[in-house]
Amino acid sequence: MILGWITGIIVIVAAVCSYRLYQGKKQLAARLAERERQMLQQEEQLSQMTTLLKMKILQARLNPHFLFNSLNSIQYFISADDRKTSLQYISRFSAFLRKMINYGDEVSIHLQDEAELIKDYLVLEQFRFPDRFEYEIDLPEALCLEDIPPFLTHGLLEEALYKGVLHLGKEEKGKISVALRSTEGGLELEVTDNGLSGEFSPGMDERAVLFGHRIEQFNALNQRKISLEERSPVENGNGRLNRAAIIIR
Repeated sequence: MILGWITGIIVIVAAVCSYRLYQGKKQLAARLAERERQMLQQEEQLSQMTTLLKMKILQARLNPHFLFNSLNSIQYFISADDRKTSLQYISRFSAFLRKMINYGDEVSIHLQDEAELIKDYLVLEQFRFPDRFEYEIDLPEALCLEDIPPFLTHGLLEEALYKGVLHLGKEEKGKISVALRSTEGGLELEVTDNGLSGEFSPGMDERAVLFGHRIEQFNALNQRKISLEERSPVENGNGRLNRAAIIIR
């Protein structure tokens, strides 16, 4: 009788110990799985932060040449004793510089803000190259609040200007057109010009490479993807026309 009780107690104790051991192993496995999940999440967050930082560094490197050109233009206007143009240019350049600083830390901005940056940039370049080109910007009101990375069209504008319309003779006026439109499942930013095909300076070729890297970083960080259609001649019954586009979808 006593032996039976002792045997029963031993069985119960063994069962309790086995259950606690099982529960302990289960809890340990759960803690290890949670720790692994947290580590993977932290690694993913770190990867995203690294990609975002690279994109911002590339974004910051797209603009210095324009700043230097602008400062040289201010110096030229002052040395030419053109006080009116100097003051107008400085005022517009200062406003544009404030926007660059404000948007420099942004991952995305509204399309209407990008359109304003396009206008500001082209107006400043018209100061530098008077009577060489005109421009137009087509942005439907319904798209004004769509989000895109800041300064995304800057590289296309440079190509249209420095690889296109500035190679025209002085008797022919250049035209740059920017169309921001919706497409099936995305957005298209199209830049056309009537310029001749000329060569970039080596520095501008380098910036084109940086622009490509910036697109790669954006695509690695976002579900939406950017694709680039490089500047090339297109058929046009009204005369010479070159087209480049950025598609986001």
